Amino acid sequence: MKKSLSVFMMALVLLGLAACSGSATVTYQPSWHYNCYPVYDSWGYYMYDDCYYEYYNQDGTLAQELDMSEKLADREATVLAKTAEVYAEKFALSNDQATKIAKNVKDFEALKDRSAEDVADFAQKLYGVNPSEIVSAVASAQVGNNEELQSVISQAAQNFNTSEETMKAIVNELHGKALEANGIEL
Repeated sequence: MKKSLSVFMMALVLLGLAACSGSATVTYQPSWHYNCYPVYDSWGYYMYDDCYYEYYNQDGTLAQELDMSEKLADREATVLAKTAEVYAEKFALSNDQATKIAKNVKDFEALKDRSAEDVADFAQKLYGVNPSEIVSAVASAQVGNNEELQSVISQAAQNFNTSEETMKAIVNELHGKALEANGIEL
């Protein structure tokens, strides 16, 4: 057994030396080209050309990257940008404020089991208002006292650099069903 193992190892070493001692060294360098592809909207209308570098294999086929996380991240970034664009247009917000809403809504929707702490964190990040103030204001509004809720909306509007009417529209857009279910009217 020892003898056959040592013969096998010696054969591997000799094969390795013989393979490396050749004068022709082959190094593979993929060729790359700058390609442009037309992009169409969902109705089939031309929008723009999407141009980028692509690598080709030796046989001329397009090299495929297996980086699915990059593709997913690009897709999510596009969805986030489009969502922010919709909020910016709908509520006449700056791109930064609209992106803030889009990010927070996306993060909140990603949570399957939402705890009270998750909801409080969402409210704090989005509106910049202490969650206990929001809870107190909503509780007061449920019994018909909207003054505290109006104060919280006013504070959130100041944090957002927008008007109170716009902030009410944002709150109705994001929480309208919950407000209606609890008998709260803005």
